[in-house]
Amino acid sequence: MALALLLTTALAIAGFLATSAQGFLLAARLTEASPVARGLVGQHVLWAIPAVLLSLFSQSMVIFYFIGTGRLVKDEIAGYPEPERNSILAVLRRLKRQTSPPATFSLLSAVGVFVLGGAVHTRALPSWTHLAASVAAVLLHVWAFGAEWRAFAENNRLMDEPMRYARR
Repeated sequence: MALALLLTTALAIAGFLATSAQGFLLAARLTEASPVARGLVGQHVLWAIPAVLLSLFSQSMVIFYFIGTGRLVKDEIAGYPEPERNSILAVLRRLKRQTSPPATFSLLSAVGVFVLGGAVHTRALPSWTHLAASVAAVLLHVWAFGAEWRAFAENNRLMDEPMRYARR
């Protein structure tokens, strides 16, 4: 499951990068009122929707993954001696602290890029707002990917043998 979530986060990053590159092509053609420019807008939106959906899915599932695995570990360590139980609980809290903010901000940034894209398309906002939000979304997703990579690895070691992990 962890590998699948990391893969979907990586695909969301790739989707944002591809859609951003296409957006640069689109921006160069927007001054034209040609069918090519209209086609590029439609294609840009068709590429953006899967990227945003991958982001929403992966980042919300990361949050739920750590809630769920934390519950499993808590149930398993219920009978452990208090010092070991407390050290494991501290690790679970730390893992959630490491992954929840990047996952939440990445999720929100994906929604923001999409909404700002609509506002730019209707000329309610200047195009630089969509570009800035896109760059921020990519950076936030890279931050999330790094944080999740480390946390998944540690969480897997913890779930394999909680008592051995607590005694380290």
